[in-house]
Amino acid sequence: MRYFFFFILYCSLYASSARVVTYNLLNFSDEDDREDDFITIIEFIQPDIIIAQEVNAVTGFSHFKSDVLDIMEPNIWTGADFTNQTAQQDIALYYKHDQFNLLSTNVIYSAQSSGTRDVIEWVLLHEQSGVEFRVYGAHFKASSGTSNSAERLAEATILRDYLNELPSNSYFIVGGDFNIYSNSSSSEPAFEMLIGDSDDNDGRLFDPIDRIGHWHNNSSYADVHTQSTRTTQFGGGANGGMDDRFDWLFVSEAILNDSSDMYYTEGTYWAVGNDGNHFNDAINDGNNTSVSDEIADALHAASDHLPVYMDLWFDDLIYSDYGIVISEIMVNPAAVSDSYGEWFEITNTSDSIIDIQGWVIKDSDQDEHSIFSDELVTNVLPGEYFVFARNDDPDLNGGLSVNYTYEDFTLSNSEDEIILADTLGAIVDEVYYTSSWPYSSGSSMEIHDLLIDNSIIDQWFASTISYGEGDYGSPGIAYDGSLDLFKNNTPPEIFILESPYPNPFNPSTTIQIHIKDSEHILFEIYDIRGSKVKTLKNTYMHAGTHEFEWDATNRSSGIYFFKLITSSGYSTKKAILIK
Repeated sequence: MRYFFFFILYCSLYASSARVVTYNLLNFSDEDDREDDFITIIEFIQPDIIIAQEVNAVTGFSHFKSDVLDIMEPNIWTGADFTNQTAQQDIALYYKHDQFNLLSTNVIYSAQSSGTRDVIEWVLLHEQSGVEFRVYGAHFKASSGTSNSAERLAEATILRDYLNELPSNSYFIVGGDFNIYSNSSSSEPAFEMLIGDSDDNDGRLFDPIDRIGHWHNNSSYADVHTQSTRTTQFGGGANGGMDDRFDWLFVSEAILNDSSDMYYTEGTYWAVGNDGNHFNDAINDGNNTSVSDEIADALHAASDHLPVYMDLWFDDLIYSDYGIVISEIMVNPAAVSDSYGEWFEITNTSDSIIDIQGWVIKDSDQDEHSIFSDELVTNVLPGEYFVFARNDDPDLNGGLSVNYTYEDFTLSNSEDEIILADTLGAIVDEVYYTSSWPYSSGSSMEIHDLLIDNSIIDQWFASTISYGEGDYGSPGIAYDGSLDLFKNNTPPEIFILESPYPNPFNPSTTIQIHIKDSEHILFEIYDIRGSKVKTLKNTYMHAGTHEFEWDATNRSSGIYFFKLITSSGYSTKKAILIK
């Protein structure tokens, strides 16, 4: 069964998360004196895609890769097809080729005058998820004034018109240095052109953090300013201190939809090194509370712009279909402490024995336990209720019978997750609960239908059966208190329960038992829910081979279990009735 994640922030832990950064590199050519600073910054950011502005021709494009990225992470980075715009300050894209594949590079002819630049489009494929998306690199006309804002509007209009022609719900990111001073529709109409509502909104851009306003020289927007890192003139660039939001990562509407196959991870957008305390100051002036002095100094020396990044989540989660279901959870025991009494139960709804050795129990945070045992059997039989717990001593855990004891995994009393993954990392089942779910101190929550969607709160119920020292739950048995039917506990030399034949069957099947010594036997049949449907035999029997037939004419199609109980142990077999 497949279930959706409910906590966006946590999703990145169990699917691919990619970090995209836009960075104006300030006339980067072959900058031996700044390369170490860029290495320090990029190592700190740990990006997967870099949209770079002010890369000076092929020289700057190749040297940033060879002298920065390849020094930092050899054989990891690829530069996308480079377009030399003969504007001295070009736009480049670098990406990690183990995660992304470049499908195409295109030019959007937005340049309006000599020295301005076109927008570059790169179409990328995220390898693991198969999600195709577009990245755009932009560097609009610089400087204030009516004529410059008019050129920015012209650039923005060409870009918006192009984006409007994309298919609805396309995934795209537009990153760069836009040189736009505010959202004023009169003085800076380019911004409204990019983000405004219109008759065609396929190409509409969105600010992931929705910090829209008059940011120029406004301390209320100090935490999102990206230029200038400096208050003194050196090495080119602006030196007015942090007072403008020129550098942006815009996204399409689809990327803000958390049900998309690719979306923005809430809370990850950051102008790197901006702690909100350096309005009109250099980024390394005094103490920077968001980064170390080393990083602040590198940001100051490398460029007059701050890099801006955000994280994107790609849905490459893999789900298995083993038929293992999380069927009961004890979040908050009362008879004993949580550290002794927490447990949860899984049930095998399939018709096969499933070995869970090497599987993983985890949550969306740091809890994780790999299932491994040299001593315990980790097979879960068809129909078996299998109990995981933090402690296997009934004298300490509240009287609990446990199949497997785990470590490094706890259950919060307010909200948490149980995620069960197989040896390949595919999710077998997962449950996300909150404090509104039907559990309480001393009472577990359980599902009553093993074939429903257990991600839905309405499918869970508070247990009403007492166990052990008085807590409520049905660990190891069905919710209605039926016996723990399905754990084989019989040395094979004592007796043998053969598999039913035919199997599948309609309407009758035959099963043989071989008894070594004469003794009393109890031979019963149960359905998938653990309810007894028939007693085939409850009597003393002599040693030897005995054969029984069950006519299921009056039963519905489904999985049934034959359970043989003797004084020396018990065993089960499964049969499938198909009508």
